[in-house]
This record gives sequence, C-alpha cells and structure tokens, in this order.
Amino acid sequence: MRKKKDFSPPIVELISLGKEVAIEGGKAALKYFRQKSLNISSKSNINFDPVSVADQSAESVMRDIIMKTRPQDSILGEEGGLFRGNGNFTWVLDPIDGTKGFIAGQTTWTVLVSLNEGDVQKFGIIYQPFSNEMFLGSNNISELLIGNTSKTLSVRECSGLSKAVLHTTDPYMGNNDENSLMDKVRRQVAFSRYSLDAYAYGLLAMGYVDLIIECSMKYYDLQAPISVIKSAGGIVSDWYGGDNFSHGRIIACGDKRVHEEALSILSSLNTI
Repeated sequence: MRKKKDFSPPIVELISLGKEVAIEGGKAALKYFRQKSLNISSKSNINFDPVSVADQSAESVMRDIIMKTRPQDSILGEEGGLFRGNGNFTWVLDPIDGTKGFIAGQTTWTVLVSLNEGDVQKFGIIYQPFSNEMFLGSNNISELLIGNTSKTLSVRECSGLSKAVLHTTDPYMGNNDENSLMDKVRRQVAFSRYSLDAYAYGLLAMGYVDLIIECSMKYYDLQAPISVIKSAGGIVSDWYGGDNFSHGRIIACGDKRVHEEALSILSSLNTI
C-alpha cells in the first residue's frame, strides 16, 4: 500500500498557531507574575537554575494547544522534554525565558516558540506578555507585532566594536575562560547592558543593540532568537563563526564588521 503524502500546511497557518501558543502560554505565566507567594525550586544543585509552577503551567498550556491541533508533530520543551511525533515538524518551547527576571518582577522575560521542519527553521517568536510585544521572524521578514499593529524590523549598521552597544544576560554566565573573553570584548564597545535574556534579541532586530554575546545557552533558548535576528538581516554564529551551538555559545550582530571584530577575540577560546 502506498504511503500517504505528508501535506505541509501553508506557513501562515503554522505561524498563526505559533502566535496562539505564545499568547496563551503568556497568559498562563502572567497569572503568577509578581505574586510574592510563588514557590521556586532549582533544577541544579550547583548553580541556581530556577523553575516554578509558572514555567510548568505555561508549558502545559502550550503543549495542549499543539497536541490538540497537530498531534502528529514533535514537541521539545524546557520543562517537559521531548515528545516525539510521527510528522516532520518539531515545536521548540521555552515557556519563560528569563525565569530569574520573572522572579525579580522584571518585564523582560519572554515566551519562546519556534518551529523546525527537519533541520530547517520555519519561524521563531519572542513574546513579552506584560507589554504585549511579539517579535516574529520568518522567511527573511522580521516583525514587531503589538495588538493589531505590525512594524517591519531591520538591524542597524555599525562601523565597529568601538561604536557598538553590547548585551550579555549575565557577565558571569560562563566559565572563567569564557567570561574573560566576553569581558575583553566588553572593554572595547561603547557600552554594555545586562539582564534582558531573549528580549535583547528583539532589541537587536529593532536596531537598538548591535551585539549579543552569550554562553551556557540551551537549544530551546536559541531557536526563536536565531529566526528573529536572521530574518531582520542580522548575523548569528557560534564563537568560531560557524553554526555549532552545542556548547551554548552564541554571538548575534547587526553588522558584519562588528561580528568580525568580536570573533577575532572570541575565537581564541581554544588557545587560552
């Protein structure tokens, strides 16, 4: 018997579902935001890696929507791990990217949703529920969606590190060698900002940040931001200029001149 063909739906349908998943996950998380009774635990006995009922509740809502709409798809989430479907698509979810910021009452935590077809990224969403800002990247178009309004995003030009605005979530997020190299870059830029997590990638796509350097990142941290930045005309690579993010190191830039200068420093990691 001939196998049934796997007819892929139009990308607009998939993006619409992705938006719904992000929005509903955000609503679930907002129920716990700035609630002083929120119970926090750590997933690590070495470093504080927080998780709460907010993370778990939001991802549960997100998974349910996908499972009811597209039960054949795989789902990889930070809290629930991998559900392996029999289709070609994999949804990658981070219900609260920036849980430490969430706990601290900051409004820079986001909900991350992305979709891959095999190894090909279809789209990525960075959603901030408190401000209702949604950064969407797909098919070389990056947009900021707020309610019914839409603005096309584009990275800005920057002549070099000395003119660049740098973002790093935490200057001590890596090991000693990684932190040392990030600090070396930091001393050459115009100025640095911290504690924005994935929201910073939205600002880079908008043209307010020129350079993001991070390490210790997980797969679900990176997928949506990569789509948003690349679709806005930006550059994303590992610290050696490639696309191997298995070590969690990423550099995102709006201008190739900044990218090249930063890489000349970061790529020395293996020689320290």
